Amino acid sequence: MTILCAVIAFAGVFSPQTKEAQISLGRVFTKNEKFAYAIRSHLHSEHRLRGLETWIPEDLDLNYDFTTFVEEMKADGIAVVHYQRPIMHEIEGETFDSPPKDNVVKSDLDFRLTVSPINEILEMKDLTEKAKPPKKTGSELLTFGREKKQGGLGDVLSQFVSEMYRLSLFAGSFESALDFAPKTPFESVKVGDTWKETVGYQPQKLKGKGNKQAVQRLDYTFTYKGIVESEGKKVYRVEGTLDLKTDLGDFVNQLVGMKPEDTGLKKVPLTMKSTIEFDLDMKTKTTILAEATTESGFGLFVTAYPDDAVQEDKVKAHTTMRLVGQRVIPPTTKKGS
Repeated sequence: MTILCAVIAFAGVFSPQTKEAQISLGRVFTKNEKFAYAIRSHLHSEHRLRGLETWIPEDLDLNYDFTTFVEEMKADGIAVVHYQRPIMHEIEGETFDSPPKDNVVKSDLDFRLTVSPINEILEMKDLTEKAKPPKKTGSELLTFGREKKQGGLGDVLSQFVSEMYRLSLFAGSFESALDFAPKTPFESVKVGDTWKETVGYQPQKLKGKGNKQAVQRLDYTFTYKGIVESEGKKVYRVEGTLDLKTDLGDFVNQLVGMKPEDTGLKKVPLTMKSTIEFDLDMKTKTTILAEATTESGFGLFVTAYPDDAVQEDKVKAHTTMRLVGQRVIPPTTKKGS
């Protein structure tokens, strides 16, 4: 019996299960299929200025629904998709002197997109009837009442701090949003395989260049985690992580070619740590659910007070994308019905 068990165990090492562990995460589109998604984001921020012990809290929700309709299938599994996102809700949290406020933003996003099985947008056509001035969306409204006209170095710092807020809520372009995520590799993967995807840009140290910095790609590292059970259903799980630690002060001083004692800017440490869990349908690899948590923040230190921040921000954010509707619409039925 012992020998038989050993033979069975030895044979299992070379069984077809080893090959089956390699899977493709490429999405399978179906013509005339319509998907409806709901994105719900909540961001809690706390900030304080030098000399104050109390942190001032602020809250922001950024919510929207969008639909995709597969109009046409091309070679290699590429799909032509009609994407629509009519409005967004930017909900400002309650403050000491005002109740919550729901700002409805008419985003009117209406695109015909050519999308590959790895969720990469190959072509984009705006279907709006006439050219309109760009409307502010949640990606441009994340000021939290603290940004002012600064000019000079302040503009540079504001640019990258605003990017931190946008990425915390996954607001902005399709590259940083969750709408077509995760990007997946062309090759088949096994549990533990990783790949990267760029979502933005931040100043970071150049490898092998001492303290020199440059604006570089900000990448998520994705890992295939295997088959898990989520909300009572087996799914393929993909996890994305991002961990940024940088000093905007070094970059700004380098940019103007001056030392901290000349600019008055000592350091601006900025950090961001984020994790996203994606649940993919085991048949079509369509994203069923995505859940992201982010912690980020920065501090502004000047040479006059090198150990006491002039301003500090702490941010915690949580975002979910959930598939709320899916059906194949018969060709004789209008897709808007």
